[in-house]
Amino acid sequence: MKQQVQSSNSPHGFRLCFVIASVFLMLSSMLVFSPNTGNSLITTIDLYPSTLSADSPQLNLTYHTPANLTEIAVLSDSVIAGDHVILRSAWSASVVNRSRLEVVAPAIPATIAVEQDTPTLVIDTKTLGNNATCFINSTVWLTNGTVLSIVFQNVYIGNYFVPAVTVLSPNGGEEWTGVNTIRWYAYDINVDDSLRYDVRVSSDLGLTFETVASSLTEKWYNWNCSQFYKLDTYIVEIRATDGIYFSYDRSDSPFIAGEVATNTSTTISNTTAPIDYRIATFIVVLLSSSIVMALVVYYVAKKWF
Repeated sequence: MKQQVQSSNSPHGFRLCFVIASVFLMLSSMLVFSPNTGNSLITTIDLYPSTLSADSPQLNLTYHTPANLTEIAVLSDSVIAGDHVILRSAWSASVVNRSRLEVVAPAIPATIAVEQDTPTLVIDTKTLGNNATCFINSTVWLTNGTVLSIVFQNVYIGNYFVPAVTVLSPNGGEEWTGVNTIRWYAYDINVDDSLRYDVRVSSDLGLTFETVASSLTEKWYNWNCSQFYKLDTYIVEIRATDGIYFSYDRSDSPFIAGEVATNTSTTISNTTAPIDYRIATFIVVLLSSSIVMALVVYYVAKKWF
């Protein structure tokens, strides 16, 4: 029996080779690399792979602040900080139809995003409401239907700073009576924050504090110490808060304040130890017995001699 061998030049063979080649081209076109994304994740949905290689999109993600307008590159694991961190995503392809920039902070939790029919977007990350480690997702839609997303992971974004405060007076060594002005200096890198202050006074070198004023907006307070005990162990503490963070500062050393005299009288106790009544009784009995025996001896001696 003769074995029939099908020739590879048959129509079915040509169709199979064409399908394999098409699949290979499609898979190879789905790998798009951006030279400045670091360890970022890249996801591509390509509906028309034959046109992607003609103008491959490249993403440039940067940030700046109002105090420093220089654009600084953002990569995965970056730490970026400033008062109003402005992220900027710019896709280089001329065939961009629409783009989206999204910042997700799971720990807050909060998500902010902007999407427009333009290859360049900016977003103010201070609207997150707090400092957090985020992931940033930038997505682009090309005119041929291709959708490309790049995710930057573990990017710490810090927009909020701890306020600083310094006690100016009293700062140690003063002697106050009546009404005196407590003064301090404070500032915050977040220029649009409104700071509030609490004034606390300690009479025991900082072991305990009493709040004498709270939620002040001025950097001074008139303290009337006339109703306080006159002591040399007073310390002032000023607490400043921006509504999220707080800090405090204290007098460098104690000062004297107050007009109420403290009770300094002492009770002098008799340090002579009292005599035990049993010892006293024994002594009395012993003396009485001695007198009686002396009389007995006297009368006996008188009778016999």
